[in-house]
Amino acid sequence: MKKGMKFWDLVALEIGMTIGAGIFIYMPIAYRSAGVGTIPAFVFAFLPMAIIMINVMLLGSTLPTTGGTFKYGAFLFSPRVAFLGLWAYLFGAFVGLFPLNALALASYMKGIWDGIPLVPVAFLILTFFYIVNLLGLKIASRVEIISVALLFIAIAVYTVPGMANIEPGNIEGVFSTGIGSMIYASALLTFTFAGSNAVIELGGEVENAKKNLPLSVIFSLSVVLACYLLMAVVSFGVGGDMLEKGTLNDIASNYLSGFLFYVFAFGGPILAIATTINATYMWGTRSLLALCRLRVFPSKLGLVNRRGTPWVLLTVIWLLSSITLLTVGESGLNLFAAFASIGGIAVIVPTMFAVFRLKNDPRLKERAPAIVNKKWFTLIPVLGAVFSIVILLILLYQVGADFSASFFLFFIVWEIIGIIYFAFRLRHLNRVKDNPFARDDLSAFDD
Repeated sequence: MKKGMKFWDLVALEIGMTIGAGIFIYMPIAYRSAGVGTIPAFVFAFLPMAIIMINVMLLGSTLPTTGGTFKYGAFLFSPRVAFLGLWAYLFGAFVGLFPLNALALASYMKGIWDGIPLVPVAFLILTFFYIVNLLGLKIASRVEIISVALLFIAIAVYTVPGMANIEPGNIEGVFSTGIGSMIYASALLTFTFAGSNAVIELGGEVENAKKNLPLSVIFSLSVVLACYLLMAVVSFGVGGDMLEKGTLNDIASNYLSGFLFYVFAFGGPILAIATTINATYMWGTRSLLALCRLRVFPSKLGLVNRRGTPWVLLTVIWLLSSITLLTVGESGLNLFAAFASIGGIAVIVPTMFAVFRLKNDPRLKERAPAIVNKKWFTLIPVLGAVFSIVILLILLYQVGADFSASFFLFFIVWEIIGIIYFAFRLRHLNRVKDNPFARDDLSAFDD
């Protein structure tokens, strides 16, 4: 495989994959919890996620593979724990990520076309991108590059004139909502830094991956943090309490009009969220397809149509997400955001424990970046494991205490079902002597 991706290629890709729908969806939600405290909450979210992403990139540079987020935990730590993380991620996708993105996109569309019904439009959005992916109509890489360029133009249009309209009094009282609200907002906002995680799928195409992957993620996340802080200062400094019930479109309408307003509205939130929904359908089914090939799920779930689309998995994702959206409705926006974050962090927890193997396994140590030979290296996976677990517990507590005890219990039942399913699945694979987790080698990472 040609190693054509250099450091700056990685930085551009990581920034493009991280700054997207998250900032337009999560910042208003975090503001409703922490108020102006959302500004330092971004910093508190950045610090643990930088450590977590460094751990992920260390594995990605050592063992580049498709479906790595699950494989690392499963083959280098524990298949059962890794499956629980994956199972939680699926719950977060069905009961969080997909309905959240669709509902948020409908909300931003309503800011332009007032009067549209949110839930029916959100359902149509989910269905539209389901059909697009079912037909195999993928967005070309050039279109993605143009989308990222338009996103940065939209951010510039939003922030540059916005700085001149800031009311200093609106960004006072950073800690007025209490430390507990800021801690929850920080845990929630970790999701806005997780986009670069998908870059590990490209580890085999990276030039000098041992050095460039970890360094690029630190640099790109720092750029992302700067963009987020700038947008947060403008949003709260101009809009005050407008984000309590509004969106960034409502803030922008204070100082943008005509052409510039539509450049922001379409080039920013609408395009970012739309491309995120489409990409999540594509990447989500690809990862699940890899797991079907590992026999984690029955092979029939991985059936593809003549266009190469895994239509069964795609249909399951669309159906369960649509049921959640139509059942919970627009009142579930905060709940959707919490579960999307829970799923995103839960799937990473087993990966953090897998990083310890880089130092302890001679087969991995010779492939790994030189940093694993440092005496203090163990501190990196220790911090990654602690941060990921603490973030997960904060989010779960918030769901049970403030949002929905029934959905919290539903999540626990879902995990118990996952434990039972995987136990029977492993028993079946052992009986037919086709258990990939029984082999003590690295062949699972050979795509």
